[in-house]
Amino acid sequence: MALKIRQGDRDDIPAMIELGGLMHKESPRFRGLDWDEDKLVPLGILLADQGGMFVAEKDNKVVGMILGMVTEHFFGRDLVASDLVVYVHPDHRGGTMIVRLLNKFEAWAYATGAKVIVLSVSTEIKADRTGELYKRLGYRSTGVMAVKERKICV
Repeated sequence: MALKIRQGDRDDIPAMIELGGLMHKESPRFRGLDWDEDKLVPLGILLADQGGMFVAEKDNKVVGMILGMVTEHFFGRDLVASDLVVYVHPDHRGGTMIVRLLNKFEAWAYATGAKVIVLSVSTEIKADRTGELYKRLGYRSTGVMAVKERKICV
């Protein structure tokens, strides 16, 4: 069956939580952190209602997603679109799915009034490869993300 890219809705929330759980387990950065599906349901509802939820569907199964929001920049009134999650199931990587998802997200962001779109790679899953894809799509790197975990002594 053909790949379908579409705006997600509330009915997609369970599938997206399942896909997010896979991302959480795969991510070197996130797998050691708490995972709370109950916390994700209200976020999914908010994003679905605001329009910032996009899914890639193959054989009636969600296999990729982008979740994001458009908000005012902290220092002014201009709108900025930011991703919360960009993830494609490992079995479905390497094709055009991610590009098509990003195109859908960009179209929504600009239609919503965003002047700029900010994407990040925070999972540490193929970060260099994803960064290169973003560059090919016209994005530029603007900084560094630094993470420091708390060390617990026993």
